[in-house]
Amino acid sequence: MPSALTLRAVEFRWNKTGQRLGPITETISVGDFIGLIGPNGAGKSTLLRLIAAYLKPTQGDIDLFDHSLGVLSPAKRARLVAVVPQALSTHFDLSVSEVVELGRTAHLSFRHRLAPSSAEHRQAIHRAMKATGILEFQQRPFSALSGGEAQRVLLAMALAQETPILLLDEPTAHLDPGHARHFLDLVQNLAALQQKTILMAYHDLTTVGLYCDSLWLMHQGQLVMTGTPQTVLSAPLIREVYNTGFVQLQHPRSQKPMLLFP
Repeated sequence: MPSALTLRAVEFRWNKTGQRLGPITETISVGDFIGLIGPNGAGKSTLLRLIAAYLKPTQGDIDLFDHSLGVLSPAKRARLVAVVPQALSTHFDLSVSEVVELGRTAHLSFRHRLAPSSAEHRQAIHRAMKATGILEFQQRPFSALSGGEAQRVLLAMALAQETPILLLDEPTAHLDPGHARHFLDLVQNLAALQQKTILMAYHDLTTVGLYCDSLWLMHQGQLVMTGTPQTVLSAPLIREVYNTGFVQLQHPRSQKPMLLFP
């Protein structure tokens, strides 16, 4: 498969603390669904912010489809990478559909941003809301939503952006089990059926191996192991990184690995 994302000796240093991320050198193929795991402070969110160009590497380079991230314009980056944040603050009381519509900004000229009305634009918004199950409350104020409902709206906004790369930072943190499963099923299908390349920072070692193709284990700013869920979740290094023991089980239907507390 062609590469969607290439990290070449990428480093980032926090000036105030002197802590360092990297160096990280990895290539991600089109359609890969990668789970970033590791304890709090491991560097998962920082890595996502670097790929999204919210932060600039101290050293190294990041390529998106063989184009250097540093030379791409913000508009071109927004057509390649969408981010599902943990939260969204709005200065105006936007409706759910208006928040989702923000995801279309990268595809509109400045003249059309004031009154976007093309059929393609409307269809993309409708598809995103239908896929995430939010059509029924599309006219409600975003500020009135529960945490789980808001998270689904943020995913819809990213889907409406229609990018080949999707970055997710703990996307199910506020979802109940039913919506969390629907969310993960949807994201998995985006990789499998639409060949979207997905990186997801995730804490739940019980379910991450059921969905991701590969896992990247991070610890203290370093990428310490990569591989299939079967390989990474069975490694003794998991216990060292998390400083606790786990029991590894196999899902009774898929036979994929799951980690539980003993």
